[in-house]
Amino acid sequence: MDAWQTLIDAQQPVHGGRPAPTLATGEHLAVIHAEGEEAGAYLQGQLTADLKFVDEGAHRSAMHLSLKGRGLVSLRLARQDSGYLLLVPAGQAEATIRSLEKYRLRAKVTFRIDPQARVAQLAGGVDATLAAAGLPVPEPGQAAHRDGVAVLRYAHSDHALLVADGPLLAAHWQTLSAERAVTDGAGARYQDILAGQGQIRPGAEDLFLPQVLNYDVLGGVSFKKGCYTGQEVVARMHFKGKLKQRMAAFYYQGPELAPGQSLRNDQGRAVAEVVDAAPAEPAAALLAVVRLDHQGDLFLDDQPLGVEPIALPYDLPKPKA
Repeated sequence: MDAWQTLIDAQQPVHGGRPAPTLATGEHLAVIHAEGEEAGAYLQGQLTADLKFVDEGAHRSAMHLSLKGRGLVSLRLARQDSGYLLLVPAGQAEATIRSLEKYRLRAKVTFRIDPQARVAQLAGGVDATLAAAGLPVPEPGQAAHRDGVAVLRYAHSDHALLVADGPLLAAHWQTLSAERAVTDGAGARYQDILAGQGQIRPGAEDLFLPQVLNYDVLGGVSFKKGCYTGQEVVARMHFKGKLKQRMAAFYYQGPELAPGQSLRNDQGRAVAEVVDAAPAEPAAALLAVVRLDHQGDLFLDDQPLGVEPIALPYDLPKPKA
């Protein structure tokens, strides 16, 4: 058993979300490295985000799309010395690599899963905790690296992801966890819901345009950088279309919900699809893509969920008239 697993077994993280400040284990994410002299140029032609900002130190979310402009996989992206660091939902690492390699041909880029890397998430009081641990403190929306630890700071909320080999992350754990509730990957996903950060999870592939997951607000989709797979559909919706749905966050009461699951209004009409949901105390939390004309509760079949909206930490554009 390695140092990381020994630590986690001793810590016994609680399952699901707790109020910040928290430190969450990151088993819900897998780490991929994209390397090679053409890695940047290749990813620029495949992903929705503009790598120009990533190369300048930003941390971005991005999608790889189908030809009809829907997200097949999503990832968090940051620059590192040997190429790019990609964080993807656990269980989707191999699917992500297959998706990204589809158009590789002779491009000089390789993708590899890093089985030694571990992820943790800080929520609340992020800057002070990073400084106390002797780790870099990037500006919001930026990434920084020091002594084998990568820190990815959220742009609109007090959250950060830490990526390092297990023993190295374990060495910082005592300082990072001081006066914090320690939660598991479901607790990290709960904090992502509060932060309005949605990813394509298993079961929701090929459903969502990047705009409906608010990637246009979060810097996860560019309308200026040029072509990428699915770009024509995304651009047409942005410049000429009218979005009829957007991702929103809610507290709810009810059973566990699965990504891609359809939710209904009180008339039985499908009005939303689940992006992610996480258990928590005192109430579970939900990200769902909801029709803009919907008002009132959401239902799973005929079961009311008693949803209560959660204010997102960023502003959404006003719908086009």
